[in-house]
Amino acid sequence: MKVFALAGVVFLCATPLVLPNGGWLGLCALAAMGGMQLLRGGGIKILPTSVRWLGLVPLILVVAVLLASGWHGEWRSGLPLLLVAMLSALAAFSLPVFKLRAAFVFAAFALTGIISGGWAVWQKAVWDVWRAQGHEPLHPILFGNMSLAASLVCLAGLAWARQLTNRRAWLLLLCLGALGGLSASLLSGARGGWLALPLVGLIFYRVYLYRWPLLWRSGLLAFIAILLFGVYSVPQTNVQERVHRAVEQGRDYWHGEANGSVGIRLELYRTGIQLIADKPWLGYSLDGYQSAMQTLYDEGEVQGVVAQNWHAHNDMLNAWIRYGVLGLLAILLLYLWPIWFFSRQLKVATPEQRPMLLAGLLLPVMFFDFGLSYALFAYPVVLASYWMWLILLVGMVLPHQDGFKQC
Repeated sequence: MKVFALAGVVFLCATPLVLPNGGWLGLCALAAMGGMQLLRGGGIKILPTSVRWLGLVPLILVVAVLLASGWHGEWRSGLPLLLVAMLSALAAFSLPVFKLRAAFVFAAFALTGIISGGWAVWQKAVWDVWRAQGHEPLHPILFGNMSLAASLVCLAGLAWARQLTNRRAWLLLLCLGALGGLSASLLSGARGGWLALPLVGLIFYRVYLYRWPLLWRSGLLAFIAILLFGVYSVPQTNVQERVHRAVEQGRDYWHGEANGSVGIRLELYRTGIQLIADKPWLGYSLDGYQSAMQTLYDEGEVQGVVAQNWHAHNDMLNAWIRYGVLGLLAILLLYLWPIWFFSRQLKVATPEQRPMLLAGLLLPVMFFDFGLSYALFAYPVVLASYWMWLILLVGMVLPHQDGFKQC
């Protein structure tokens, strides 16, 4: 049974980055399990009190999509997100089935990082691609950011592995997972994910590193600085070229030219805020948003390369534009509820529990940061993957709370 349980967790964790539309497959599996739990009776009460909001947050998104789509009379573009939100609400009720060992979850994320890193290296070395990516629709930005999130969960697991009797094997596995996910991120060239690393470093410091002796902390910072300099200096990573290009594009935008991905993003943010001011409550349909952007282009306010984008390249702006204020609230709760759930327990957690809580905290923080420079949740499969990973991490913590026993 343990082998089957581990295989199931690995399947759920790895499918988003390994299989085409893997996030849909995993979320449907969880939703089926949650649906069976609901059919047995009990409703929302089958969930522990501390996680009942996990079943309610997706329903807020459901209501937001229904209201906006009904108001605009355009359902086609909103149906995929509506389906993901409904499946996510059902998937939350699979938690009573999950009494997950930390070993299963950390091993699953480690294997996910190793697989994504191997896939990225293969693309770069054998196919000679410019930027590594996943199966459609996981283009380089989505693939790289999700791989980086898996990598950082592995790093959080290192503190857990140090407490085990067979720590060497676990430390090796988690280090390989972290290295694999980081390699996939670097080879994808997803610069937005790199901007999250200072914030992640601060979280690690506040949870663990501030307790270390000053010499250890100094040594670690020196190692990280040398590692970053090495990654920046090696031409094969394309990091140096992409950083220089981003600086040039930011300088061009300052002088009034929206060039490249940086300039286009900044212009999309400006026009997005302008459109929100016109329709703040229920936003625009997809056709309405594209029509409004075309109007701005016709009036000479934006360039054609800006007007042709179908989302705002920012999760919160995009949710507000497409689904109004309630859509913005739903997206914020997708981040804020798990941050609240995991962070509030850190002060009273045991050394064994802290790495699990840190892993859970990092996931929403990372996706929040990713969403500042790209609208990841505009792709329903990414939201499905995020929710599935979140349920796995919550399921790892719940056995340590009242009402659950460690299996």
